[in-house]
Amino acid sequence: MTTQRTSWALAREAAGLFLTAFGLLGVLVALGALHWAAGLSTAMAGLLATGLLMRPKPTAAPWAHLARAAVCILGYGGLTGCAFALCTPLGWIGVSLAVVLLGLWLTTREHEDEGAR
Repeated sequence: MTTQRTSWALAREAAGLFLTAFGLLGVLVALGALHWAAGLSTAMAGLLATGLLMRPKPTAAPWAHLARAAVCILGYGGLTGCAFALCTPLGWIGVSLAVVLLGLWLTTREHEDEGAR
């Protein structure tokens, strides 16, 4: 017994993906019409969410882990840049949060290294 999908199921899935993509494009265009930073912030938040949800297996190729890191950095950097454009204190909050996250990452990495010995 095979688990291949029927052509109707594939067509339905393709139509769903097509409608989702154009729906998201419509949201981004509408937000961009309100203010350019609103549309760009939403796009960057989507990139950041994609990077956070995209979890390659530990045995995955190194480029998969690098791609995830690049998407996260691009999304967070774009959000921080838009925050500076909207309100300067919001931008500094984004920079400060990045510094806090880096500090937390450094402190937890040390504990992981000690446990490995």
